[in-house]
Amino acid sequence: MKRSTEEYQRKAAWISVALLRWFRTAARPMAWRETRDPYRIWVSEIMLQQTRVETVAPYYDRFLLKFPDMRSLAAAPIDVVLKAWEGLGYYSRARNLHRAAGILVSCHGAKVPRTVEELEALPGIGRSTAGAIAAIAFGADVPILDSNARRVVARLFAVEGDPRSSAVENVLWGQSARLVRKGKGRDTALAVMDLGAVVCLPNAPRCRECPLRSRCSSRLRGLQDSIPPKRAKKAIPHHDVVAAVFRRADGALFLMRRLSDGLLGGLWAFPSGRRDPGETLEDALRRSLREKLRVRAVIQREVGAVRHAYSHYRITLHGFLCRTTGGDLPAGGGTGWLPGHGEGMLALPRADRKLVELIHREEER
Repeated sequence: MKRSTEEYQRKAAWISVALLRWFRTAARPMAWRETRDPYRIWVSEIMLQQTRVETVAPYYDRFLLKFPDMRSLAAAPIDVVLKAWEGLGYYSRARNLHRAAGILVSCHGAKVPRTVEELEALPGIGRSTAGAIAAIAFGADVPILDSNARRVVARLFAVEGDPRSSAVENVLWGQSARLVRKGKGRDTALAVMDLGAVVCLPNAPRCRECPLRSRCSSRLRGLQDSIPPKRAKKAIPHHDVVAAVFRRADGALFLMRRLSDGLLGGLWAFPSGRRDPGETLEDALRRSLREKLRVRAVIQREVGAVRHAYSHYRITLHGFLCRTTGGDLPAGGGTGWLPGHGEGMLALPRADRKLVELIHREEER
């Protein structure tokens, strides 16, 4: 066991040197890498959770124009924060970012904590994100294990098995920690991320371009395409969702706020519901309006349908122009009106935003 540990340490040391040498010329330019401001780095790392760099870039710039520091973010109403996040998806990240800002202003002098342990205690921050913030913002010599790092480390050391199982994950954390040279935590974290993003790809890794190919155990054993193992693809369900479009004389559209602890929590959307098996779209909408609004409505016509894909399922959102015949639409308490031009400060899920755009295009014809 001692010899094996020493071998791992020697191999990790060689890999670290070669990796950092490669990174000096191959580092990807990103706005959040040009700063050492911990707040800005924290925002970028939360945005990058489950989201590609090219998608994040414009949101990052706009978000920081709106909230240039911790205090401005903490003081902002959640609706304003969600509006700035609109379209980026995974909205729990925005809610957690806002909550964490409030905690840091109240308890930490509006400063981002420096240690992994303190960072992990904040809403929305797991071990890898905490390590990335600590390493990139403060130069801490700590490992990371985001999706790119997980794949890179598994292949370098030929760690077989499901990388998300606790046993395999513990091995990967240990190997990731060995790669961090003293005083090089920031560059190591960024280098591993970049190698996984541009060379050690999930499918068809570019082994010939890899600076570590001569010491990569998976490549030497011909396992680079099977480590980490591919997850079996699950059938993606599809749901028909019906939405009621109530429009005032001034063109404003009636919306309801989604529950904060559910999918798309805190966003504003048309009153809607899923169609049950055997229901017509119209029957599903009438049922949904009775359950959610306690009103009876006349369904006038379908104004359009939009398709949208979420991470685990797809929907077709069918919008129907409606008017009430029994009872008034509720006011206040999680209801509101989107101005006729579709702007304002209410953040909508992308499918509902697409439906708004479709309605406006129809009006312009």
